[in-house]
Amino acid sequence: MTASEPVAPSPRDETAPDLGDALRQLFAENAVLVAGLRGAQIPQQIGMAAACRTLMVDLPRELVAQVEADLASGALAQRWKAAHAAAVEAYAGGGPDPTAVALAVLMREHGRSAMRHLIARGKQWTAEAYRLEGQAAALEAQAERLRRLASPAASGEQSSRQSTTDSAAIAG
Repeated sequence: MTASEPVAPSPRDETAPDLGDALRQLFAENAVLVAGLRGAQIPQQIGMAAACRTLMVDLPRELVAQVEADLASGALAQRWKAAHAAAVEAYAGGGPDPTAVALAVLMREHGRSAMRHLIARGKQWTAEAYRLEGQAAALEAQAERLRRLASPAASGEQSSRQSTTDSAAIAG
């Protein structure tokens, strides 16, 4: 074989994908996924949890609206009768004013219901933010492993090219 004759690639070289390029492409895809998680999805979950905490501050106005809606539908009147009857029984033993007790019971019922809902949603959003952060960290770890794998592959390809160039120079 002379230096001017081209070296035919082996069948293995024609069918084998470039491992370094594949690893770099996978690394780039992971970087895009991590950027999406950290740039949009995680802040969105944290924002929703913060909004939930803010809503807890606005809850008194919402309770008034709920009481007015229940009053208009008649549901409040039914609960009022039940709470008032329970308060009258407690008042018979020398307790506080039954009307005030019944009103307090209704307001506590509404407040607890709304707060349970807000707390549950806030916990869900916070947990989702932590889950997404874990997913982002896992993707970053995988990307780092891919980067380390791609680096030796790239240096291996470079040394292979260097040895081919050296062989051609020696033959020439």
